[in-house]
Order: sequence, then structure tokens, then C-alpha cells
Amino acid sequence: MRKLKPKPHQFWAWCSTLTILAGAIVAAFGFYPLYCYIFLLGNSSLAIISWLWNEKSLVALNTGLASIYLIGLINLYIN
Repeated sequence: MRKLKPKPHQFWAWCSTLTILAGAIVAAFGFYPLYCYIFLLGNSSLAIISWLWNEKSLVALNTGLASIYLIGLINLYIN
């Protein structure tokens, strides 16, 4: 059986994943809007890494989630 080569930028993908998990912990404690910033950072960076990997489904997912948090933050500060 052939061993798979690791994808490039794996370290940054794990950092992004840990950032998203940290955002979930902060959200569980109710620190709004701090968790929106953390999720925005994690999902944006994971979207970039997914684009570098040419993983279209992950690009769509993380770009969509980052957009949702960005719209929420814009709405918070406009109102």
C-alpha cells in the first residue's frame, strides 16, 4: 500500500482548526462579539489554505462561514 504525501501548509491548517475550536469555546462562554472575530480569523485562514489545496468544498464552506460572521459584525456596528 502506498503512503500518502502530506499536504503542504498542514501546520497552518492545524492552527486554523485550533482557532475555530477556540472560537467555539469562547462562544460557549457567551463572549459576544469576541467569538465572531475568532471564528472570522479561523474560517478565513482555513478558506485560504483550502484554496491552496484546491479543495472547492472546503473553500465554499469556510468562505461562507467567514462571510456570515463578517455580516454579523457589520450588522452589530451599523445598528
